[in-house]
Amino acid sequence: MEFKEYVNSLPNQRNEVMADLKKLCRVSYVTVYRWLRGDCTPDALKRKIISDYLNIPEKELWPNV
Repeated sequence: MEFKEYVNSLPNQRNEVMADLKKLCRVSYVTVYRWLRGDCTPDALKRKIISDYLNIPEKELWPNV
């Protein structure tokens, strides 16, 4: 399951996950929203942080990168 599909599938935890990602990656909410919309892709370090946090392989979250 891709990143935006996974986060959007968490209706009760979505905001909490987004807040955690914002803190872990040291970015703004706007940046996290852009990742979720597919406007841009996180850089390699942030993808690693996100995949470790979600416990999902990076290739599964971003198959086209």
